[in-house]
Parts: sequence; structure tokens; C-alpha cells
Amino acid sequence: MVPRRSVPGRGGLNLAENVTNGPKSVFIEQGGVRLHAYDHGGEGKPIVLLVHGAIAHSRWWDGIHPALSEFIRPVTVDLRGHGESDWATDYGYDAFTSDLDTWIRWATEEGGEPPGVIGHSFGGVTSLKLHENSRPEIRFLVAVDVPLEASERILGPMRRIADRPERPWASRELFIEKFRLVPPGGTTDPELLAHLAKHSVREQEDGTWILKADKSFHRDRQATSLRSSWKNVAAPAMLVMGGESDRLSEEDLDWLRENCPAIRLETIPDAHHHVFLDEPEAFIRVTRDFLSHILS
Repeated sequence: MVPRRSVPGRGGLNLAENVTNGPKSVFIEQGGVRLHAYDHGGEGKPIVLLVHGAIAHSRWWDGIHPALSEFIRPVTVDLRGHGESDWATDYGYDAFTSDLDTWIRWATEEGGEPPGVIGHSFGGVTSLKLHENSRPEIRFLVAVDVPLEASERILGPMRRIADRPERPWASRELFIEKFRLVPPGGTTDPELLAHLAKHSVREQEDGTWILKADKSFHRDRQATSLRSSWKNVAAPAMLVMGGESDRLSEEDLDWLRENCPAIRLETIPDAHHHVFLDEPEAFIRVTRDFLSHILS
């Protein structure tokens, strides 16, 4: 067992902060871009790819994956332009879905069966866009606060972030102090936010710190509907929403109930867009219940 230092999170939740060896880094290449993920282990258990949202990274799942390890072998993915994956020139939807398809093929070969996928926000959009023209070989899908349509209302504020000039930070501590979620939440534990911020920057040769994520990827994002993608989902699927999030309207949910009646819909009260950060215990509870039925 890898030695860990427990970092208290909301409600006594522990973050997986490794003291020595840490999880195993996995690298694959897709279209000349080197992609990274952390394999957290669990021999004999089904691999599940956990895919973060925009301007995030694989460590965003550190408060979640240990509680799911009873059922799964978590592999937390860094999208291109994020975390420890390479920056790229192509940030179109096709590039991201090709990357995810490559991870699915890697997981299938590694684990001997198709993996499950859990995707938050843009990670969920990518997971669903993969279904747009075909049905990928996955065991299940959990989409976390993913809109039915990535509209200009959602993308506009993100493009404004991309347009802000990148500036180095004098210290990691200053970045951690100024770190905020976009869109803003209200209940995420400050210690958890500091943990996310700590892993969001890298040090440069001159001692300053810069964001690991390539913010320019937002400039290539186009408005897109996920309706046809949802209709193509054949694997067991669940959509988990924040009760305080504005990503899905009642009309959107009515469309899903009518057109995709097999999709399990779960709302986490008091959670904003970053559902599993705001209310990790509730998110773990509904996800464990879903997994216990799917993987039993």
C-alpha cells in the first residue's frame, strides 16, 4: 500500500495526497500529443476513466476516487492542454473525443473489458460527443452537471477568461490564495480548494508559477447540442446535477425524460456546478449506489 497523508476535506473526507510514490503515471500519444493519466490501482476491478472539466486537471478527483475504489480501478485523465498532458494546437471537439477514444482502447486492453466513464462539465461534454456518430464500447457513463446544450450563455464567460493575458505568479502560495472556481460555487471546502490550486500550477526556471492549463482552448469551443449524443447512449447512464447549478433547465430535464427514459437523473441539493467538490459525500453516495447496481 502506498503511504498517504490524509488531508481532511468536507465532512471528514480524505484527499489522496501521496507522500512518496503516488499513483502510477500513464502516458499515451494521440495525434502527436502526449497525454497523461494517473492509474490509482485496483487489480481485478473494472477500470473507470474519470474526466475533469475545463481548466481543471486529474487531481480534482482526489477527494472522490478513494471512496469508489471498493468497486473500481480509478484512472484519472488529464485532457490535452491540461494537467500533465501536452498543450496542443487543436482543441476542437474531434480532438478531445479522439483522445478519449484512445484512453478507452487503452483501458480495454489494460483491463480486459471496456471501462466505465465519469465526466464532469467539459469532460462530460467530451464523453457525450463521443456518442454523436457512434456508440463507443464503454461499460457505463456518469455525466456530472453537463448541459443539454453548450450554448453561448455558457461559453461566453469562458472565452473571456481565455482572452485574459496569462501572467506568472510570484509564488504558489499567492496563486492558492487567489484561486476561485468558475463558475463560482458556494460550499466547497477551503482546504479542498487549496489542494486543487496547489496542483494547478507549475514552477518556471525563474521561480515564478504559471497555470498548467492552456486557457486558449476556450477560443476553439463552439456552441453544440448534446441531444443526438444522449439518444445514442446505449450503456447504463446517470446524469448527476447540482441543485444550485444553472446548467440544466426544467425544459432540458423534460426532454431527457421523454427522449432518454433509461437515463438515471440525480440532483444533489445545495451543490453548484462543481457538484462533487461542493457536496462530495452526497455525490459519492449516489455514485456508489449506481455502481453497486451496474457492477454487481
